[in-house]
Parts: sequence; structure tokens; C-alpha cells
Amino acid sequence: MLVYTTPNALILEERGKRVHFDRKNGEILKNSDSLAVLNEESVNLCGEVEFLVGKITFEPDQNYLFFVVESSVAANYRGVSATEKHEIRRIERVIGINIKSDSTTIKSQISPGSGTKLKQGTEKLMKFFSANKEARPALLEDVLKLFNDSKDFYFCRERDVTISSQKFFGKSERSSEDSFFWNKRMLSGFSPAQVSKFSCPVMQGYVATSQLEITDQINAFLTITIISRRSTLRAGARYLRRGIDDSSNVANFVETELVLNIFEHELSFVQCRGSIPVFWSQRGFKYRPPLIINRSLEDTQEVFQEHFRRLKAHYDTPLVAVSLVDQRGRELALATRFLEHCVKANDPDVTFFSFDLHQHCRGLNFQKLQTLLSSMEDTLKTIGFCWVDKTGEVVQRQKGVVRTNCIDCLDRTNLVQGQISLAIVLQQAQRLGIFGPLCEPPEVLVQTLQTMWADNGDVISTQYAGTAALKGDVTRNGERKLMGVMKDGYNSASRYYLTHTRDAQRQKAINIVTGQSEVGESAEEESEKEEEENISRMVTETIQFLVPTQQTVIAGWGLINACQSSDEIDTVVILTRSNLYIVTYEIDGEKMTDVQIVALNDIDTVQVGPSGSHNRQCARVETLEGVFIWRPSTVRLFNNAAIRLKSVDEANEYIASVAEQIQVGRNMLTGAEGAVMQVSKIAIPQMSVHRKSMAAMGALFGKIKRVGKNVSPATLSKSASSSSTAAQPPQEKLVEIDGNESDTSEKGGEKGDHLMSKILKMSQFKAEAPSEPFASLLPSITECQTKISLL
Repeated sequence: MLVYTTPNALILEERGKRVHFDRKNGEILKNSDSLAVLNEESVNLCGEVEFLVGKITFEPDQNYLFFVVESSVAANYRGVSATEKHEIRRIERVIGINIKSDSTTIKSQISPGSGTKLKQGTEKLMKFFSANKEARPALLEDVLKLFNDSKDFYFCRERDVTISSQKFFGKSERSSEDSFFWNKRMLSGFSPAQVSKFSCPVMQGYVATSQLEITDQINAFLTITIISRRSTLRAGARYLRRGIDDSSNVANFVETELVLNIFEHELSFVQCRGSIPVFWSQRGFKYRPPLIINRSLEDTQEVFQEHFRRLKAHYDTPLVAVSLVDQRGRELALATRFLEHCVKANDPDVTFFSFDLHQHCRGLNFQKLQTLLSSMEDTLKTIGFCWVDKTGEVVQRQKGVVRTNCIDCLDRTNLVQGQISLAIVLQQAQRLGIFGPLCEPPEVLVQTLQTMWADNGDVISTQYAGTAALKGDVTRNGERKLMGVMKDGYNSASRYYLTHTRDAQRQKAINIVTGQSEVGESAEEESEKEEEENISRMVTETIQFLVPTQQTVIAGWGLINACQSSDEIDTVVILTRSNLYIVTYEIDGEKMTDVQIVALNDIDTVQVGPSGSHNRQCARVETLEGVFIWRPSTVRLFNNAAIRLKSVDEANEYIASVAEQIQVGRNMLTGAEGAVMQVSKIAIPQMSVHRKSMAAMGALFGKIKRVGKNVSPATLSKSASSSSTAAQPPQEKLVEIDGNESDTSEKGGEKGDHLMSKILKMSQFKAEAPSEPFASLLPSITECQTKISLL
């Protein structure tokens, strides 16, 4: 597409067709002069772009056209004919051109330098040098960042990227899906013919593809493509968009389609995720603050039912709602309200599963997900999947959809969606004859799917929350790695404050692109008392999730990694009779960034001492796996309550008691009589001392084979006719993964027994008696038509 300027117009030309924009007011001119009759001296060719994204009017006299100038291939769609291929392209660079700009300025934006791509910050540099020529709207930079920083916008010129395979091959249903059409509002002044010629739908989400070679009995390539489409309705950042709105739109609504192509056939399965469809928010940001329901059951029911009606109209029935939120603690109220709405809806076309993932998978036992999948087996068979044959006919339709949510529809949701997708793909692969019904699924197929879903989760999480998904390694591997799970990133405190500042500007950019109205949604700052309660809750919920029920928890503390300068708690340390659990959080307490489980008999020394010239004490624990150094926060935990520390002396006493309890725990387990060492100074490293998790991740990625440029395809061999004889992976040395380890110990003398008994009497973390969280609703559940399973 070529861009021209004349004294009165900016002109786009695409394959002989033109559209003219009035340079005075930005309007499309109906009766324009042809380029052929214009004076050559008055026509300036500014350059070539890929296509028009749309137009935004920031102020009455500030009209900007946005163009894609660079893109790359992310995957390929199949066409109506099995031999046709259509590129799904990832947008690499978008520019915004003021319709009033002169040709020299426009040329410099389209081609910023000979062979030089725009890098981060170049737009700001250009703005600096052109500041004396034209004023640029403040929001312009934020809109450009939205498109350019994350590289998560996609398009396809030949096949609409906003619609699923089933809708595309349905022939009569090929109109764009407005909720995934991110530039729809930006093209509101254009005719359908102009949109078709000069633009196309753009979506935000994720697209990736992988190809596997099948070599046993059948020689073919299996292409797997994952496509996630983020909705424009109630789109935005996590703390600014939660729950449902008055128009029945929910936050973080994402449709994910997994597509298989083989033998010129196409098979697809669609799932969706979305925030809990009630009006809710949270008070404060830090340390896992409480969740607040903002409207009554009666005031929300109609909006709730309308949300479900739309899903059924779009995806057909049954509608399967899977709630993964905790059935206790701060999430219980939301879990209960969701269930109450489903009971009150009394809808026979809805099936509801409540599965407390954290409780079922306590102690990192993610094998328990099979409980949920087994319960859903018949329902998934009813839904089925879409199958398109080589002629382009839909020979089998997907009827219904699975809608999954946790609190923010990120980590737990992606984990479960990945497992559901894996179950469906294995059914499809068996139907295709890739492997037999009595055979183990090919390992390379399972690994490829796990990796694709983990990458999908990271991108979806980053778009909504600003950080990658917590359980990515579980999704990739099927198990939790004990030696550290995620990247260190940069300082958690600075990231927290920068994120909230950035999110506000990003929300404004999303609003002007999608046409959302400005809504003043935010979480209020918490008081000191509320912050103390949040810290106590964060430690308690960490214990409930990580520590197996057979383990006795002696103590838990909220501490600060001494390697960082912030005074915000970022580490939860849990002491049991056999292990030390060390969990690093982001400052809001919603995201674990690292998990270490250290056996107490692997601890070499425990030290206490100042970290500098001041009197502030630190605790240093040296283990076989590395060194951990913590300092106290301004809050201590005692009898499951948070108490504010009033002086440096109190803080020093607190960190000394933490070190003492860890030492006593080690002595009890090993029978040793070691003591905490008081040292004159503890040296603080300039960066985190734990890097083994990154090495483990690198090794994992190195084992995964994909087809790409200059890469041989991964191979599925001996998969159609024989059972798998692959060796089972070795069991982890630390059996907490299975949650079966007893924490009793024969070691230790009377002195140790006496000291430990005193600590256990003070222990603030007592085992909770099992309870039925939805007991009051059970009579109503048995009478309603909604199919409800409480797992």
C-alpha cells in the first residue's frame, strides 16, 4: 500500500484503488482528484506500508492514521481449499501519522533509517527532534506502546483472524467477531469495501505453531496451532478491570482455539476464560488483599444470566463453567456467590464444576487434576470438537464450550485449560490413527502441547497482569520443579509501583482504541491494620497450598530478601519438622516468582548478624542448595496474628527468633546440637544468589524439539501400532510432591524434644478441620436444574 500527500489530501493506494483524507479535518473525501490528473510537483510519494489499522481523533484537530509497517509470520491458516495457505502475521511495528504532517515527516516515520528498525525509545527520540514542528497528543505514545511493546497483535489478510475454524468453514457465518476485532472502532468511518481493501481485523492475543513428523506406518506432518483471542469488551489491566459490568461483559475474557492440521483435514477445539461474573473488587494492592463483593445477589442475577445467555448463543450448549477458586479463605465468598448464581439461574443447559485447585493439589500434587478431568469426561464427549475434511466441509461440529476461571483467570485457569486441551487432542489423535487406543500418547506430542500452553499462559498473563504465569512449569512439564520455577526479574517493589503507574496509561490507550468509556475503577490503598491482616493471610494461604497435610507446620514468617533495598515483604518462609519452604512473591502477593524446598538436614549453618554499620540484624541460612539471607519487615506473626514492630530492637529480636527456630528444627531432625552463630557482619550480595532454577529451565527447553527455520521436525515414531515402552521419569528425591511424607523423626535427645515441644505449643498454624463450604446450599443444589458438581 502506497502513501501519498498533496496540498489538500493524504492518499492511500492499494492495487489501483484509492482513498483520500482531507488534511484539514481528517474526513474521507468522496469526490477526489485522481492521481493521474494531479500536477506531479504537488504529489509526494511518502513510502509503502503494509495496511491501515485505522484512525484515531485525539482532539478535533488531531487526526492520526495508524499503519502496520513491519510484521512477521506467526503461523499459517488453511484456506477453503486444503492446498491453500494463509499467513497469520504478528505485528512488529505500528506508526501513527498526523494527517497534517508534511511528506518529509511521514517519510521519516515509514522508513526511519536505511535498514534500521525502530527500537524501544526511538519514537521518543523522534518526538524530541520533531517537537518544534508539531505537537503530538499525550496519548499517542501510549497507543503506539500498546501495539509495539508487547508484539501480541495479529492479523491475516486472507482469512479473518477473529473467528474460529468452525465459524469460518460454516460459510454463512464468516462475519468478523466484533468482540475480538481490536481496530473495529478505529475503522468506524470506513465503508465495508474500504475496510476490505485497505485494512483487515486485528486481534490481541497469542498465536504459535509447531509441526511434528509421524514416521510409523503413515508418513505425514501434524501441524498444531494455538490461537488466543482477547476480547475488547471490558479489556484492560488486572487492577482496573475485574468481574462483570452492567453490560454483562467480564474482564480478561479470552477465547483459545487449538487447531490440528493433518491429511488435509483440520480439527479444532475452542475454550474460553473470563473473570468471575459478579461485581467484585479488592481493597489495596499488597500482600494478597481481601476480595470484596460490591452488589447483592438480586442486583447481579440478571446481568449474570445475560452473560451466560450470550455464551450459549455464541458457542451453543452445553455451557460448562469450571470454577477453580479456593473454597475457603479470602476466595470463599466469591466461590459461594458464583455457585449461588448458578443455582438461582436453574438452567438445564449449564453444567457447573467447583474444584478447589489449591486444596486438591496441595503439596504440589498436580496429579490430582485428573479428578476434575475424570468428572468432566462425559461432558467433554457431549461438546465434541470441530472437524473439517479436505473439501472444506464441516463433518463434525463442536456444540458447547468450557468456560474456566480462577480469581484472575491466569495461572490455575491456564493449567486446567491446558489439561483439557491435551485430553481432547489425544482423542483427536486416536481418531486420526496417530496412535492406538491401548498405546501411551507420544511423549513429544504431550511435551509440545504442554509447552505451547505454558507459553500461551505467559503471554495472556502478561497482557492482563504484567507478569508471566506462575504455574508455567507445571503446564510445560506436568509437574512442579522444586529448584525454582520462574525468572528472578527485576526488583519486585519497583516493578510493583511501575506496573500500577504504567497500567493507568495503558488503560487509557486501550479505551481510546476499543472505544471503552473511562470508568474510575481501582483498588483503594489499604490501612496499616488491613496490611497486617493481608500479611497474615498471605502466609496462611501459602501454607495451605504448598505444605502437604501430613506435614506439621511449626512456624511461618513474612520476611524481606536482604539482597533487595525495599522494605516490602517479598518472601514467605515456612518451617515444618523436616523442611524449610522458601517462597518468593511479587509485592501484591498474587504471584509466586520462586519456590525452594530445602530439607532441614541440608542446612549447614544458621547465622545472625548486622548487614552494615547500623544495628539492623539479618538471618543467614547456608544450605547445600545455596545461601538465603533475610531481614525482618515491620510486622511479625504470632498466634496467627500480625503485630507491628515498634523499634529496631524488636525487629532484631524477631529475626533472631526466626533463626533460632530454624536451628532447633534442624537439631531435632539430625540429632545434632548446633547453635545459631552470632557474627559481626553478614555480607549482602548485589544480586540474588539463586540461579539454579534458570539453568534447569534452560535444560528443559533444550529437550523440546520443534519445526522451524533450519530446524528438523520433531518425530513421532512407533506411535500407531505399539504401546509406549519409554522409561518413566525418576521420582523426585523430595516426596512432598506426592504429599505422603511423614514428618515424624526418631532422632533428637530430651533437650531437643523439650525445646521443640515449647515451639509447637506456640505454633500459630494449626491443622484445619475439614468442613463443607457450601453446606447451606446443598438442599437447593439437589432441586435445581443446573447440573452442579462440587469436587
